[in-house]
Amino acid sequence: MRNTKQKDFVFNNLKLRYDHPTAYQIVSDAKLKNIEIGITSVYRILNDLIKKGLVCKIITKDNIAHYDFVRNNHVHLVCNNCGKIVDVNNEEVFSDKFNCNFHGFNLNTQDIAFFGKCENCKTVTNNKYTNKSSK
Repeated sequence: MRNTKQKDFVFNNLKLRYDHPTAYQIVSDAKLKNIEIGITSVYRILNDLIKKGLVCKIITKDNIAHYDFVRNNHVHLVCNNCGKIVDVNNEEVFSDKFNCNFHGFNLNTQDIAFFGKCENCKTVTNNKYTNKSSK
């Protein structure tokens, strides 16, 4: 696959950010930099980067795809309520026995997401029920 200005932009855009953007957010960023690229091209480039193991896709509960440059040693926490995505270091989730040789596998990338409710949504839900019962 030959490099183009658009491919370089998509890759570097993801590499420099930690907010797990959607393809539409990447297109918006490109427009701000006066780079002509359509949504179909962004999806094609993202799929190529995923196949190469350079980018991972995280699907939120509302079926929206978010993308992340593959950095070592982290997993994703995804809120089922608001869709927030948080990076968490592997050591906080797994024991120190989880490493590049795991059950006979030589691991080079991971794509793990845990789904639940973030602290803010948990608090809002708890307050909603608490306030109703106190009336």
